Amino acid sequence: MKKRMMTAALTACLLLTACGSTAKAENVPAKNTADTSITAADDSEYIYCVGSVSKVYSTAAVMQLVDEGKVELDAPVTEYIPEFRMADPRYKDITVRMLMDHTSGIMGSSQANGDLYDDNENDRHDHLLEYLSKQRLKADPGKFAAYCNDGFGLLELITERVSGMTYTDYVRKHISGKLGVENTGTPIDMFRNEKLVPSVAEGNQRMETCYCMAIGDGGIYATAADTALFGASFFKDDHTLLSENAKNAMATRWNDNAYCDENGLGWDYTELSRYQAQGVKVVGKGGDVSMDHAHLLVAPEEKISVAVLSNGGGSTQNQMVAEAILDAVLEVNDDTAEDSAAPECTTVTEIPAEYEKYAGWYIVNIMGGGDSLYNVSFPEHKYLHIEETTHRTTTCRDYLLTTEGDFAELAYEIAENGFDTQLAPGYSRLSFEENADGTFLRADGGLTYPGLGALEGHTYAGQKIEENPVSDDVINGYRANEGTSFLLVGEKYSSGNYESAVGQLYVIDKLRGYVFFGGHGMDYILKMTDKNHLDSFKSIPSSSSRDMWDVTAERDGDRIIGITVTNGWHLISEEGIPVLDANVKTVTIADNAAWYTISDSIANNSVTVTRPEHSAVYVYNKFGEVIYTTHNKDAKPQIPMPKGGKVLFLGQSGDSFGITM
Repeated sequence: MKKRMMTAALTACLLLTACGSTAKAENVPAKNTADTSITAADDSEYIYCVGSVSKVYSTAAVMQLVDEGKVELDAPVTEYIPEFRMADPRYKDITVRMLMDHTSGIMGSSQANGDLYDDNENDRHDHLLEYLSKQRLKADPGKFAAYCNDGFGLLELITERVSGMTYTDYVRKHISGKLGVENTGTPIDMFRNEKLVPSVAEGNQRMETCYCMAIGDGGIYATAADTALFGASFFKDDHTLLSENAKNAMATRWNDNAYCDENGLGWDYTELSRYQAQGVKVVGKGGDVSMDHAHLLVAPEEKISVAVLSNGGGSTQNQMVAEAILDAVLEVNDDTAEDSAAPECTTVTEIPAEYEKYAGWYIVNIMGGGDSLYNVSFPEHKYLHIEETTHRTTTCRDYLLTTEGDFAELAYEIAENGFDTQLAPGYSRLSFEENADGTFLRADGGLTYPGLGALEGHTYAGQKIEENPVSDDVINGYRANEGTSFLLVGEKYSSGNYESAVGQLYVIDKLRGYVFFGGHGMDYILKMTDKNHLDSFKSIPSSSSRDMWDVTAERDGDRIIGITVTNGWHLISEEGIPVLDANVKTVTIADNAAWYTISDSIANNSVTVTRPEHSAVYVYNKFGEVIYTTHNKDAKPQIPMPKGGKVLFLGQSGDSFGITM
């Protein structure tokens, strides 16, 4: 990986206890550290947020309590958190194990105040039970696994209730302390630590540190060395943290269906096929927060632990680096490590009529990204045609049926006499499954990263849906609000959620009774229940059903003036906000936020703002994109006023901002 000073930081640590030595490769600060010994007190390393790798820590914490006989894996969560409630009676059936393997049925992620700039107030911890009390379940507990952050927030609370300690103190005593490491903690005890990696956003922008306050889900901070040492505690016969039974339970895949999520307890995966072929078991976990990214890969029997942490990039790229390091240690030859994501296949020229039952509309979500609407058809029984629709675009793709019963994507090239067709490069295959729960679209594919390699993937990606027979009155009630921007309010001045604070809704014309809701290229398809309620409805048995939420609209006649989302967000209509022009000299905050539309009379100029200590200012262009924030350490006092944009003032109720044009 190329060195990019101040735009990306990467630290990789390899721990080999089998041969009694350690080695570290580090990029930023630049220096040659190969073949040097790593110690727990190595001050040359940055401390990163390890993101969702934190889930292995919170799982390990509760598994320690299981080892001590204080927690039972298959006991209900209510036994340890008696006040845990949800707006769905099935919550009583959620067990501790289900929190660890993502099968609880909980909707996903409570978002409010989860990431805070230069602030570590533990609002998300203190209000998690309140947020969950207003949510229903998306599936029966135990039915299927779909990535769920809130489950690990509950594990954090279980640790506290059973141990009688704060989670931060527990981690410090029972994880960091037992490992003998100093540079592992949470935002509570790592706040403003001088060794925290500098936060640098796209365009070489130096940002304040954004702390992940969803601690059990993603709020562990550590060096790569500490993270690798934590991974080493899962080596066979190492009982520093856990018993062999506990580690084996964590490393056991929850379900053997190849298209279901492959996680164990805490781990993202408990096997990788290309290592299995060599008789090597690996477990691993990735993590991403606003700017920090991580991957921890462990081969327990070979006693190899690899941690790759970065500021910039992503956990998938970090996984590729971790696998490359593991390959080098295992001395995997080129033939074994070659990309297997493009297998040969034979296609057929006629699609049997029986496939027509799969034609129709599907909601598709590729591993937690935004939703798309697929229209599946089989023109003249010659090929599979997909028309993919979002609120912005419609694109088409075609696939040929293979002799294996799945469909391989076609690539079109312009030839001398028109279009020439051939199978697309890489590995893009679709198939269908019909069972008692519905009809599902399965995807097999490979994510290719030039210079790093490819990762294979197999998942349930979509679910067949039907028209929703709501009345014209309900549909028109939402259509009247199409394109209106809804603006986030109510969160702390430091909340990172204001980075994407503008959303819209659009009625789906092609399929009755649904809307796209979202913004910034990430839309979610919701089902109209009535004029005031939009519900998530996916039951795709994979992480394609992660992070679901329901929406309640507050109306003034046909006009929606407010939106409440079950993940903790509250938004207001842009139509009710004032205009910022030369007459505005003072802005006073209510409900933590004051939104203004920029008047054309001051557009393309700048203003100067004097503000209280605990406050922030954001500026958004006409597309809802952030072009200025005071969380940028290099932010100038002159604040730009783009034409058609908006300004957001954040602070505490009653705070005042002075405006100078």
